[in-house]
Order: sequence, then C-alpha cells, then structure tokens
Amino acid sequence: MKIAIIPTTGGADPFRGMEIARELGVEGVHIGAFGGGLDLENKTSAERAEILKRIKGYGLEVSALIGWGGRVDLGEEENLAENIAWGKRINETAVDMAEGLWMAHVGIMPEDDSTPRWARFRESLAEIAAHGERVGACLALETGPEPPPVVRRMIEQVNSRALRVNFDPANLLLWPRTIARRTGVPLDYEAALRKFDPVAGLRTLIPYVAHAHAKDSVFRPDGTATEVPLGTGMTNWPVLYSIFKEHGYQGYYAIEREVGESAMEDVRKAVQYLRELDRQA
Repeated sequence: MKIAIIPTTGGADPFRGMEIARELGVEGVHIGAFGGGLDLENKTSAERAEILKRIKGYGLEVSALIGWGGRVDLGEEENLAENIAWGKRINETAVDMAEGLWMAHVGIMPEDDSTPRWARFRESLAEIAAHGERVGACLALETGPEPPPVVRRMIEQVNSRALRVNFDPANLLLWPRTIARRTGVPLDYEAALRKFDPVAGLRTLIPYVAHAHAKDSVFRPDGTATEVPLGTGMTNWPVLYSIFKEHGYQGYYAIEREVGESAMEDVRKAVQYLRELDRQA
C-alpha cells in the first residue's frame, strides 16, 4: 500500500507538511499543480526539478498533482479554448513533477451522451488526452459529480491511455444534493444511494483507476452530506480496499481531509487506519 498526504492540509506550509509526511512514514505527497506555496505551473522546468529534488530529499514521491476543483467546466463554450490550453500546461507540469499524473474535476458531465454538452466534454478531453499521450501525461477524472457509469462511458468514448480516474468515494455521497439543486429535480434519497454507491462505483471504474482519495463522508435521508474522518462514514472502506486488492491496484491512496479544526490530526489517524486495513487484508 502506498499512502500520500496533502502537505498543506490544515493550512500547513508545504515543506512543513512534507516533514510531517516523513514523520508519518508515508510514501508520497499529493500537491497542487498551481497556486499555493509551490506555484508549480508558473515555475520553469529547472525550478520544478529543484522542488522535486527537495521532495525526494524527504524520501517522498509526488503521488499526483491536484488540478482543477470547480474552476473549469469543459462542457461550456465560454473559455473552452483557454481551459484546454490550461489542461495541456498542467500535463507538462505533471510530467516534470508527478510522472505525468494529475487529477481534476472538469465540470458535471450530462448523463445523455447525445447532447452538445457531452460532445464538448468528449472533444475537449480527447484533445487534452492526445497531448498527454505525446508528452507522457495522464489526467485522472475525479469522481463525484456524475454517476460512475457516466464517467466510464466518457473514458471509453475518448479511448486514450491518458484519461483515467481519480476515485474519491466520499465525493459520490457528497454530490447528490448539489446535483438535485442544480437540475431542479427533487432529491430521491434511496435512488441517489443506489446511483452514487461508492462500492458499486468502484466496481464500475476499477479498470481505469490511476489514483485514489482516501476520504469518507455521510449522506443523510434529509439530503445533507458531510465529510468525516476516514473510517467513520458510509463509504465502506474495508470493502473498497478489498476491491482495490482484488484488482491489483498499485496506485496511491492520498488522504484528503478538507474540513475540521484538527484536519492534520485526522490525517495522522487516517494513516493508521489505512495501515490497519492493509494488515487485515
């Protein structure tokens, strides 16, 4: 099992976070592709090489770069050319820092693949992936905004080794209320549980998973959802890990803890939780 932490969890200085990673005995760090204390996208390749040398000096690897959150929607015509160009720049940044791997949200893909919006996603991702193949990069789509079969259909239509999945089981339970609000369709809790079930989602996507977020959440009948410390939510990590093991997954489990007053302490506990899962497997 390879574990990574986000070194800026809880607002830590990235290099102090790397010292914590070394103290915890994890193998990697999951760092931003742009902005923050490292600002990798605006560095030269030589400057990135110096940062990577420092990271390796802690005995660490970069599991993957963190790309777009909600800042980009490849289904919209507005700013589409600029966003595709940005994706290509992150491809190149990822080659320098993370053996080419980066993950991102790219907007909410529609379930109907006959729409113009679907076509924009497919064509945009195909262009970024084609560039990724040329330079040795891979974009991993983060789960959450779409049911997993939709993500798999998109990947199979693009049909590129440079387009894969960052599996985040917690996001699958965190998104249904937001989707209901945006679409104006009343939330059906039981239907959403089936549609966004993390275990079924991993079984659907496992052939394409290149990176995973070790993260947990709860989704309540009133539609509210909350991120919680790893192992205390509804994502069923023991079963998820058994699926990863069954399919020979060799990638990283990057612990993501985005909320809480003691976020880095939760990360420490999450490392222990994952190690125990691995011992019991």
